[in-house]
Amino acid sequence: MKRIFLIVGIVVGLVLIALAASPFWLGMQAELSFNETIQTLATRGGMPVKNAVFSRGWLGSDAKNDFTLPGAPVVIGATHQIEHGPLPLSGLASGDLAPALALVRTKLILRPGKDSPAEVSAVLRNFPPIEIITKLDLSGNGSSEIMLAGGSRKQNKELIKWSAASGNILFDKGLKKIKADLALPSLSYQSSTGTLQLKNLSFNSDTYEGVGGYMFGRNSFGIVQISMKPFFEIGDVSISAFVQPRGKFAAIKVNQSLKKLVLAKDVYGPGKLNISISKLDAATLKRFEDELNKIYGRSLPQEQMQMMVAGKMMEFAGKLTRNNPEIEITKLSFAAPGGELQGKAKFVVQGKDQDLSANPMLILTAIKGWAELTMPESLAKAIVMPQIQRDLALLQREGRLSSKEASRLTPETIDQIANEAYPRYLTESGFGRWFVPDEAGYKFSLSVSRGQVVVNGVPLSANGR
Repeated sequence: MKRIFLIVGIVVGLVLIALAASPFWLGMQAELSFNETIQTLATRGGMPVKNAVFSRGWLGSDAKNDFTLPGAPVVIGATHQIEHGPLPLSGLASGDLAPALALVRTKLILRPGKDSPAEVSAVLRNFPPIEIITKLDLSGNGSSEIMLAGGSRKQNKELIKWSAASGNILFDKGLKKIKADLALPSLSYQSSTGTLQLKNLSFNSDTYEGVGGYMFGRNSFGIVQISMKPFFEIGDVSISAFVQPRGKFAAIKVNQSLKKLVLAKDVYGPGKLNISISKLDAATLKRFEDELNKIYGRSLPQEQMQMMVAGKMMEFAGKLTRNNPEIEITKLSFAAPGGELQGKAKFVVQGKDQDLSANPMLILTAIKGWAELTMPESLAKAIVMPQIQRDLALLQREGRLSSKEASRLTPETIDQIANEAYPRYLTESGFGRWFVPDEAGYKFSLSVSRGQVVVNGVPLSANGR
């Protein structure tokens, strides 16, 4: 019996020792997983990581680091409180008994960068932190909950207000699969001109690492309403990008739409624009991204960085044309009073038989394709109406209209003047160079082959049509 008690005691002792030691051991694993995730985020986003510190303890650890956004005068300061598994204490307090590698509480603070304009610095001052709670399971997969408190900032006579934002992110170890859902119910910008309001902003993403290490999947952005009354109102704006593998290639589809556009008393929409890009080598795209991220990851003057980025774009543009990539506008439609704008186009860059990267100007001569666009007369008139209104307002400010003439500038009178004047405005604006009359509206057609451009059946020369 004593032997049995001894054995049980040894087993219980070993279990207790294991439970006591496991947080420290999982802390080491959490540190490895944390550092790997931070480095992957920095590498993919081209965001240099600075001032990185990780202080590991027995039951918990602390970490901090700064991210520099490429091309933006903003620094993201991050502080992290990490609770080690297998049972994080705060999870136990909330009734979450699921085992975990770690529970990470992160605060992101936006700070002005080295060359931030005074206006940007003023807006970022006392900006509320973005809070993120991340749970890493024992395999290194994780989920994050994102929270931003609502608030407002005033700068001179301008006011920015936003509501509380939230989101969720799911990811696997190494960030090879990522799902994200983010939402901001409202954002407004108030100035002397008026109040610009955005309602129900959302972002959704479902991506995964595929051929050549390139990220495939779907990214979508939407806004239910954009308005600055009484000037304009836009309803249900949506932009979606789908990237799918086709053998060694990436096929990209970009769909844009809006339900309604209101300008003054005129209502436009719905409108759609669908673009398809195919035969892009996925491995080359990934190398291009990596090269750009290396440039962004260096502390370079803005002008030098822009020149290096432009050089890489020209270099890889030539490389990406080796498989004769195609770009096609499969649908362009926009409803307008009195008709509908419609268009389509397709272009191929024929770089299979020549090295276009040796001389980027050769890309222009390698393009072959066509484009067509038709426009109702009402939309052509709407294009030049703002110019007519600006000219009438200028005449009034300069005193070139008598008080009697100015008093007659009612909306009805302005419409009558516009109806009489807009054909001349179309001609003087160069509209007639590109659009020709067609039944109840105007049309535009273009073809390109071996550097020769034909517009509406007439070759386009260096001296114009």
